[in-house]
Amino acid sequence: MLVRSPATRSVRPGSGRLRGGSVRTRDWPDALVLLGLLVPASFVPLAAAGGGGTLVVPYQHFYIVSAVSMVAAIIAGALALATIQIGLYRVLFLCLGFMSLCAIFAVHGLTTPGILVPNLFQEYSGSAVAVSAYLSLAVPALFFATSYLPGLARLERSLPFWPAGWLVLLVVIGLAAYAGVAIYRTWLIAQLPLTQPAYSTGMAILSIGLFFFAAMRQARIYRRARLASQAFLLAAFVLLADAAAAMVVFQTWTVGWWYYHLLMLAAVALALYALIVERSRARSFRSVVETALELEVSIDVEELDFEVIAALVAAVEVKDRETQGHNRRVAQLCVEIGRQMRMTATELRVLARSGLLHDVGKLGIPDAILEKHGPLDESEAALMKTHPEIGVTILKRGGHFKRELLGVLYHHERMDGSGYPHGLVADSIPIEARIVAVADTYDVLTTDRPYRQACGAKEARRVVQEEAGSHLDVQVVAALMQALDRQSIFPGSSRKNPNSSLKPTGKVRRLA
Repeated sequence: MLVRSPATRSVRPGSGRLRGGSVRTRDWPDALVLLGLLVPASFVPLAAAGGGGTLVVPYQHFYIVSAVSMVAAIIAGALALATIQIGLYRVLFLCLGFMSLCAIFAVHGLTTPGILVPNLFQEYSGSAVAVSAYLSLAVPALFFATSYLPGLARLERSLPFWPAGWLVLLVVIGLAAYAGVAIYRTWLIAQLPLTQPAYSTGMAILSIGLFFFAAMRQARIYRRARLASQAFLLAAFVLLADAAAAMVVFQTWTVGWWYYHLLMLAAVALALYALIVERSRARSFRSVVETALELEVSIDVEELDFEVIAALVAAVEVKDRETQGHNRRVAQLCVEIGRQMRMTATELRVLARSGLLHDVGKLGIPDAILEKHGPLDESEAALMKTHPEIGVTILKRGGHFKRELLGVLYHHERMDGSGYPHGLVADSIPIEARIVAVADTYDVLTTDRPYRQACGAKEARRVVQEEAGSHLDVQVVAALMQALDRQSIFPGSSRKNPNSSLKPTGKVRRLA
């Protein structure tokens, strides 16, 4: 049985809880999203009243803006942690969105006339406080929309993640430079025409469009799984779009103008609430973000994205009919082990492909050896031991694989040097190969083979733990045990081959 993502795991009737720990939404999150969509209707009475009365209280403005910035900073910090763990540009752009909202809106508060800078509206058409207000939504909207761009998920499969550090540095420098100029050279910002109606309206329309683009993309995720964290993020985007509209519609210091501040506060509060609620259920920030954005590595997606993988896996299973499903199960186990070892999404994808392809070299092994009911003789064993090198030769022709080759070539190496093809020892064996070795061993033990019947899950765990240190990596074995304990949907019993009538031989595995 394959491990399914949290979005598709079964739910006990009436519980509303997924096995992965996420909670399905009830009716009120749906109502929350609907309320966000209806917020613009509340603009009508305010607009009819000319925006309502005026309330000029600079320090109260500073306080509410600071509150929004602080909440956004907390969210950005949590997303930064998740970005480091997951290693995906989608999460990075989401983090940069909240980071820029925090920084630019903080500048908006600090440049409130009478706080740190003088009131320059009498001398210029704009001021740093007004420019910062528009930018505090326009810049985050750009980052949020970028994180939902169609094709980004496919593109980042081929992009290295290391340039992300330079991107973060560039954004931080840009935000710091803007803050410095806005506070210490505030008249330079005041001369910008961004607060003139033609520009401010254009920026507001752009922001609204980008927020609604992100909201619609998030709505697609929400419709599939209907999880609370997904609903809160969707509502946050909608409220930010409403805030951008209120900002440009109402005059400064009117009730309507204060309204957009409250909408921004509500938006970031919803996003933070989603993190807090899910984190309180003992879920990591990484798990929360992956669930909210549907970011978990999928074996199905890896096969679809690389047609050569699907073709090779199908070819292996046609040739070695006795082990159908083995490659996919090993791939899923590899991903779960990698998650327990806190690997990034890029590393998890390598593990998924390594697991799917680890036995592709069997295409070059005669059927008589693969289907033999009994021990292999010396010449047959020697030929079987060539399948990792045959696999690498096949994959090199595909041209799509790099680290995956290590998992394929060395997955039969052993920690004590007794493995093949090169007799590598301990840490000289690539981590991908060590993980595939553990996943492969467990699946072989729990699956019927032509030469023996399967062990039960409990017996298989005992055997794997006994081989830790001598044949298998201790840390990888520990990660497998944690994954098996955490996921009740892992195989709880042997996968029986209906065509097998063999009795257990006492030999838990042959050269596989």
